[in-house]
Amino acid sequence: MLRLTDKVPLRRQISLLAGAIGLIVVGVTTVGSTLLARGQAADMAQDALRQVARSMADRLDQDMAERLREIRNVASLEPLRPHWMENTGNLRTVLDAMQRTLPDYAWIGFADQDGQVRAATGGILEGASVGQRPWFLNGIRQAAVEDVHAANLLQSLLKPHADGTPFRFVDVAAPVSDSSGQIVGVLGAHLSWRWADVVRREVLSSRRPELKEDIIVLDRSGRVLLGPDLAEAPFTAAELVAGHFTDHRTGGDRLAAAASTRGRGDYAGLGWIVVALQPVDTALASANRLTGLILLIGLCAAVLGMIGIGIIAGRLSRPLTRLTEAVDRIGRQPNARMTDRVHGSPEVLRLSTAIRSLLRRIGTAEEDARLSRAEATDKVHAAEDRVRRLGADLHAMQVLADTDALTGLLNRRAFLPLANDAMSYFMRYRRSICVLMIDIDHFKRVNDLYGHAAGDEVIRQVGRIIRDAIRTTDKVARFGGEEFVVLLRETDLQGAAIFAERIRQTVAGTVFEPEGQCLRATISIGMAGAEVTDDDIDHTIERADRALYAAKSGGRNCVRTFEDRPSRDLRAAA
Repeated sequence: MLRLTDKVPLRRQISLLAGAIGLIVVGVTTVGSTLLARGQAADMAQDALRQVARSMADRLDQDMAERLREIRNVASLEPLRPHWMENTGNLRTVLDAMQRTLPDYAWIGFADQDGQVRAATGGILEGASVGQRPWFLNGIRQAAVEDVHAANLLQSLLKPHADGTPFRFVDVAAPVSDSSGQIVGVLGAHLSWRWADVVRREVLSSRRPELKEDIIVLDRSGRVLLGPDLAEAPFTAAELVAGHFTDHRTGGDRLAAAASTRGRGDYAGLGWIVVALQPVDTALASANRLTGLILLIGLCAAVLGMIGIGIIAGRLSRPLTRLTEAVDRIGRQPNARMTDRVHGSPEVLRLSTAIRSLLRRIGTAEEDARLSRAEATDKVHAAEDRVRRLGADLHAMQVLADTDALTGLLNRRAFLPLANDAMSYFMRYRRSICVLMIDIDHFKRVNDLYGHAAGDEVIRQVGRIIRDAIRTTDKVARFGGEEFVVLLRETDLQGAAIFAERIRQTVAGTVFEPEGQCLRATISIGMAGAEVTDDDIDHTIERADRALYAAKSGGRNCVRTFEDRPSRDLRAAA
């Protein structure tokens, strides 16, 4: 009795079996890949949302900490202490200037101990009592920040928003003391809550629009401060504590991640909770595309596999197995180079002949490849040597171009870019830098009495003394002739004066012995610190040069500081 398998040719049996296996593999692979891809996509989206929420929370903390520090610094300004209680007009000018600097302050005012507003931006609420306002009650004791609230006194006094939305503020306050240290009142500011929406848009603008992400800010009780449905509590406490969840509200499911503000420095934070949201369909779009691609490729592979296996199964037989074994021996046995001719069918014979020809060509190609690799290696090594020599030559030329030939110090060309970088750092972070202009006194007399060779030796030794005295972060250059310039980073004028005096004393105490001669020399030093009004480092160098001229005019062998004495009225103090 014949079995069904006996009626079906081997080629078809192999094709059907391969097709069934292929479909099973495709199904399992597709399901597994779908689950894995969706899980990974959801995890990646949650991680990205956590980063967005944390970025928003950190920005809120940073800005609030800066506002608290600003109000506290202004409240403790020494030049303002004599004027808090006596000159309302000038005090209002200071507050107006502060508001122009940061327009997010909707109102800034000073109230005395009784809670009466003595001065405020735009004169708003001056004479009114704020003694029962939380910002005043807390601010009279210490620097304080009050949570978001609606405008009460100011709603009708301030210019309304263009979109008609009501005012909401975050209050920042700090106690104000007079010259004796007695608390005389409170400096308070109403920070417009629209500032938080600006921060929100900035954070979202750094993300790709197609991600369709959104941000909601909640208070510590979970009610909306920024976003749709103000004052509502859209999320449960358990979801917010978990830090990530799926929002099933109307409008489609959305992935959500929460991050709480943590405060920064002296600002303890107000417990705001930032929730970042993204539609689930958007988050899983890439996973869905990957699933479809895997399914399509798998089906195509299964169909092609069935066809290919059916063709191969009908043609291959034992002669092919013997040929395979012969070829396998060549791969396993080092001395095997060629197969015997295998007979069994014209196709197998031709395949055997083709393999023999291929093996001969492979042998030739391997030898050619070996020679080519050796030649290429030699060329690569030669090219690398040329590149190294060229790099060394370029480095030597750069050093030669940036170095003064006589002293080995930087020249003016190399010094100025470094000094401008330091000036940019000062402008950004307000870290002190100072410039010293140094000139050898009566240097022409040295040249006239001892010769130019002696003068060159004096310049070299003075340059060496300055170079040995500075730190690795400082820079010294010869500006030409007998003049040097020094850039001191992280150094104020007091520290620069100590450094300059030490160099001056070292030079004055040095005996110069050029070509067996003994002589002494002194230096004059002018110095200036960088100021925020300087357009660039050249202005600082110019003031240091003027200080050097004063040192020269004052008898030489001394240190002078550039002094500028503007009037210090109340407006300047602001």
